Amino acid sequence: MANHELTLTHLNIRQSIAILLTKLVLVDLIFAFIVVGFYYVLVLGEGFLIVDSGNTTIFLTSFGISGAIKILLSIFIVLQWLNEYYEITPENIIHKKGIIFRKTEEYRLNLVRSMDVQDTFLGEIFNFGTITLYDIRLKKYLDMYLIHNPRRYAHVLQTVRPEIEMKKGSVRLPFIKQEENGREDDEEE
Repeated sequence: MANHELTLTHLNIRQSIAILLTKLVLVDLIFAFIVVGFYYVLVLGEGFLIVDSGNTTIFLTSFGISGAIKILLSIFIVLQWLNEYYEITPENIIHKKGIIFRKTEEYRLNLVRSMDVQDTFLGEIFNFGTITLYDIRLKKYLDMYLIHNPRRYAHVLQTVRPEIEMKKGSVRLPFIKQEENGREDDEEE
């Protein structure tokens, strides 16, 4: 069997699907509270409102409008998630975002000097985190914010550009005592 070499032309990285699902669930919960609240205002607030609570047209119209707004907001969240991504090529990291008005930020990969991966407890569970890169020319940090599997993409970046200094990322886990002064790190080496 012949040995095939894989060449990286570009790699697209999006925010974690867990973050998208969290946003969509929050939209559902908020609109559920709005609908329930509106229902109780109409039913229990009969004395304060001139409107008859038995009027089904008001119920159907208000629930239909809130349902349409929820659907439009959900579509906006999904489109925003689809249209914001980081494209990694052997020379650049390009951050593209925007649904109608597209914005592009470009960072030269050979000018990136350090990389740090930040995780949280939930990030470890759902496999998302943030990769922070430092561009020495722009003197600016680029946060690849809440992306899926950040350690794998950090490894890819380090494979493409081995001169990038990788800061040792750590995870703060609740309920687990953290060793002080890096003694835990010294024992691992």
